[in-house]
Amino acid sequence: MAVERRFVQQGLNKARMSEYFSKQLERAGYAGMQINRTPMGTQITIFAEKPGMVIGKGGKSVRKLTTDLNTFYDLDNPQIDVQGVGVPELNAQLMASRIASALERGWYFRKAAHSTLRRIMGAGAIGCRIVLSGKLTGPRSRIEKIVEGYIVHAGKPAEEIVHTGFATAVMKLGTIGCNIKIVLPDAVLPDVFNLVKVEPPEPVVAPEPVAEPAIEPPETGVEVPSGAPSGIETPVEEVSRVSGGAAATGAPAAGISAGAGVATEGIPAPVETKGLRPEEPAEIKPTQAPQKKAETRNVGGIWEHRHDDLDWHVMAIVHKPQETGEPVEEVRVVGGVTEHKHGRFTYWHPKSRVHKEA
Repeated sequence: MAVERRFVQQGLNKARMSEYFSKQLERAGYAGMQINRTPMGTQITIFAEKPGMVIGKGGKSVRKLTTDLNTFYDLDNPQIDVQGVGVPELNAQLMASRIASALERGWYFRKAAHSTLRRIMGAGAIGCRIVLSGKLTGPRSRIEKIVEGYIVHAGKPAEEIVHTGFATAVMKLGTIGCNIKIVLPDAVLPDVFNLVKVEPPEPVVAPEPVAEPAIEPPETGVEVPSGAPSGIETPVEEVSRVSGGAAATGAPAAGISAGAGVATEGIPAPVETKGLRPEEPAEIKPTQAPQKKAETRNVGGIWEHRHDDLDWHVMAIVHKPQETGEPVEEVRVVGGVTEHKHGRFTYWHPKSRVHKEA
């Protein structure tokens, strides 16, 4: 039972600490706390609307809170961290404290509840539930509930995606409890699902096998002897003619194998040309005439040269193209686009452009 008692004692200390912070940090807008136990000590994170008031001048308030925690709640090396609240309307503890404060100032309970509900839903909450219990309008206690949107009441989602806050308002007729539950905008609801449209896969078409051209043997009535090697076809007429000549003389004919009885010399093997492409004539490239090497010289510090059919002239002179009847074309590539200029088009332009004749 020691372990169970320890867990019960930790839960009781957490509830007492939350009540202590709500009283001490009421003006700072206390919005809840979180306890993390580490080997270095106990880290307590306090969420507040005004973190500066929690810290105090020179950290005076934080040091006082740390001393009280170490004295009254027997925590191992407590360390307090203060963080601000991004959107106050989405913090259930802060909204419950505001409703309790409005009731203590004399607001009608329905006006305070509906006003808070509109602010919470306007901040983007998925759902909100406000419950006020106590002596609201008469001597007898009753409960007033206001619900809007989507709320989870039971199960594990109720502990994970629902933010809960509680505060009390001390009135003349008695105490009124304010309980608020908020489903935050980024919560993943357990019963919401989306259908994903899956496109069917494209059918895989197997490539058709390419049929090779069948090579048909020539229809000449060829008989292959049993001793002849495979792949050699001997015409019957040639075999009979050679065999007859050999029989007439009584000696084996020249070019006939003794074991096979088939002539192997003087008989050309049949060549199959069906299905073969005809040989294309080789392309004859015109031979270029050797170009004459330009001659250069230095006369009085000026370089001159002569080439082709021109006499000695200064090398700095720009040579005009010879009139050959065809325009001289210059080509360049800029940014992957081929450009050129030629003839009367003295500016660079894309080579794919269609030229309009003058």
